[in-house]
Amino acid sequence: MKGNLMITQYSDNHACRAQWDGSVCYLIRVIAMLVFISAFGYQGLLAKTLRVGVYQNPPKLFYDEESNPAGIFVEIMDLMAKNEGWDIEYIKVSWDEGLAMLEKEELDLMPDVARNFERDQKFGFHSVTALSSWSQLYARNGKSIRSILDLNGKRIAVLEGSIQQKDIIRLSEGYGVVVELFPLQNFNQVFMAVREGAADAAAVNCYFGDYESRRIGLNPTSVVFSPSALYFAAPKNKNQDVLARIDANLERLKSQPNSEYYRILKRWTAESVKYRIPRGFIIGAIILSSAFMVSLIFSILLKKQIALRTQELEIANQEMNLRIRLRTAELEDAMHKAQAADKTKSSFLATMSHELRTPLNSIIGFTGIILQGLAGPLTDEQNKQMQMVQNSARHLLSLINDVLDISKIEAGQFDLSKHSFDLEQSIGDMLKLVSPMAEKKKLGLSRDIRLTHKTILGDQRRLEQVILNLLSNAVKFTELGSICIAAREENEGIVITVTDTGIGISEESQALLFQPFSQLDSGLTRKYEGTGLGLAISKKIICMMGGEITVDSKLGQGSVFRVWIPTKKELEHG
Repeated sequence: MKGNLMITQYSDNHACRAQWDGSVCYLIRVIAMLVFISAFGYQGLLAKTLRVGVYQNPPKLFYDEESNPAGIFVEIMDLMAKNEGWDIEYIKVSWDEGLAMLEKEELDLMPDVARNFERDQKFGFHSVTALSSWSQLYARNGKSIRSILDLNGKRIAVLEGSIQQKDIIRLSEGYGVVVELFPLQNFNQVFMAVREGAADAAAVNCYFGDYESRRIGLNPTSVVFSPSALYFAAPKNKNQDVLARIDANLERLKSQPNSEYYRILKRWTAESVKYRIPRGFIIGAIILSSAFMVSLIFSILLKKQIALRTQELEIANQEMNLRIRLRTAELEDAMHKAQAADKTKSSFLATMSHELRTPLNSIIGFTGIILQGLAGPLTDEQNKQMQMVQNSARHLLSLINDVLDISKIEAGQFDLSKHSFDLEQSIGDMLKLVSPMAEKKKLGLSRDIRLTHKTILGDQRRLEQVILNLLSNAVKFTELGSICIAAREENEGIVITVTDTGIGISEESQALLFQPFSQLDSGLTRKYEGTGLGLAISKKIICMMGGEITVDSKLGQGSVFRVWIPTKKELEHG
């Protein structure tokens, strides 16, 4: 019995000791866990798998010959994943498939996505630019394509549904050239179509073009367009923590001149960057464009003087026709010479419009690339100077476009086309263009479209020009508050209103608002740059459409611009 008692006591003591040892071990594990979290944070414990789409667009991202994901975006993603403790699952998709899967939340991230108004409604984006790009035309050796005007009658291969397809259409319409588009499913097919002679030129992004052009045997042309900033996109209102960490990583990497981010870019793009931004190009182009601008303005002033003198001579001719026949003949000859000079001037303006716009668009695009840090980090002073160059180029381009339009109007060469188009879509497209400027000033931007029939007959491009001018002015002259554009049917027509909470316009200034070269008071002119032609051109366009444009404004309270245009039936008989 005593032995049994000793055995029982030993067993109880052993169990207690085991229980104690277990508790101690558990406590040690908890302490070790807390120490690990304190030292390394939660990212290692909260490591997550991200599904990332990859489509064929070398060298930005693609699958190599061994079916491994590769390219600039893949290396940047891998670098960030290493820093954050993410596991990456790359999924092979096409461009359209990737966006569709992202919208359905079947992907967590889609690289190489440019932001616009439509995509901002569907997807979430981070703030810091991941990469900057632009588009360019490529052709076979011997094909002389030096400008947009050389594309008349040509067949252009493009990626179906791409930004290049949309912008080629817009450029060709703007310059009055006729092109045939050849849409294909990927960029490789686009290049092969040109090499095999099925197309005259290919419109692709600069990265793919420089990466593949030598292998395919194509040459870059001087036609460069559509600079754009590229991001990682996520499903709407999802993965906000991931997007925030992407911003933090990009901001840190791009601030360090010798970071792995710049080593990645150099491995893939160093040669093309060096080739595309020659020393002294930007300054030289601005000087040349400024000289052309002076010549253009002189031509406009000369035209006005000729027109005035011609009117005086015609009056004198009527008074002295019976007595001085010889003088009348001389005056008629002078008038014919003036008309011939006017035609020559119009041809000069048409040519100069392209010669001026092309280098300015290149300046705007390349300065944007530099400001995005593609060629390396800039000092504060360098960034300031490049921003001044870009702003000046944009202002000069706007001035050129306005002067050319008013010149065509005064010369009676400003014609309107008539075709059916979706007004609501046009309004949406113009909102996309002013959205970045409104977001920068933290202004609310909204629309209120109430149309039974959204399709109207008229000149889509010119009506969009008017809408864009009104929206741009609203954003420019509004510091706080919001801008709203509305459209509704009224009085056998359509009324479009743009309402802002800006500085407003005095009654005295309203009387001069639609006159050419007129601006607000001198103090505001110094603060807000402009030609004073935008509203004058808009009024001419709307009047040619058979409509009217008015303004209701109070100083310090905001403005309401109202545009009325007749409906389809009235336009058909106009």
